[in-house]
Amino acid sequence: MDQLKLSQQLIDSVQEALVSADARASDPLVAMQYLSAIMGYALAKTNMPPTARRDALDQLNALARHVMEDLERESQTRPPAGEAFGVWRPGDP
Repeated sequence: MDQLKLSQQLIDSVQEALVSADARASDPLVAMQYLSAIMGYALAKTNMPPTARRDALDQLNALARHVMEDLERESQTRPPAGEAFGVWRPGDP
């Protein structure tokens, strides 16, 4: 099964790319605003019916919440590993 390979190194690289376009993205909250805007932009440009785009957005938001909550739980039970793995596909819960 293919998995996403989410790591601190990847996150840092993405944030560096954002900072190269806008220095304000050195603030993690500004960087996250860019990522959210990019997600919305990319979804709007997909060849999907509007209802499917909205469903995909809901599922992507749920994925973000799941990753956040999973890492929060991990940090409460053991030292942070710095990596998370998984694959999300449209239609997954």
